Amino acid sequence: MPPNQPNPSHYALTNGDPLNGQCYLSGYISLLLRAEPYPASRYGNQCMQSGNIMGIENICELAARLLFSAVEWARNIPFFPDLQITDQVSLLRLTWSELFVLNAAQCSMPLHVAPLLAAAGLHASPMSADRVVAFMDHIRFFQEQVEKLKALQVDSAEYSCAKAI
Repeated sequence: MPPNQPNPSHYALTNGDPLNGQCYLSGYISLLLRAEPYPASRYGNQCMQSGNIMGIENICELAARLLFSAVEWARNIPFFPDLQITDQVSLLRLTWSELFVLNAAQCSMPLHVAPLLAAAGLHASPMSADRVVAFMDHIRFFQEQVEKLKALQVDSAEYSCAKAI
């Protein structure tokens, strides 16, 4: 097949109309964007200002908002509400951490937040030394993922598509 012709499966998605594919994808991305419960600015000014020092309470509140917004976003995307409740819960249980990382990067969560999240977690629930090491590895991995996403300069449409995947 010549490289400038679309894949035949593309036509199945758009009822055989090669020009409708662009409209279909654009419309789907628009639906994903509209599913966002809060624009990035509504996470709070502290999220957008990297130099601002946040207390543990504010960081926990921000983390709760990011997690809540992931659930709200999922509830508003196409086809998700059509699933059985048990399937919705299962999918959210499997993907909440990825959605949280994407939301944290999207709102430009300051990088100094990760150690404070760790401190909040350690304070809330005392752990054995080996669990502390594993927990800190998770925090370090979280921080690395957020840094990588920020470096990519992903836009809102790309974040919505990544979350939908």
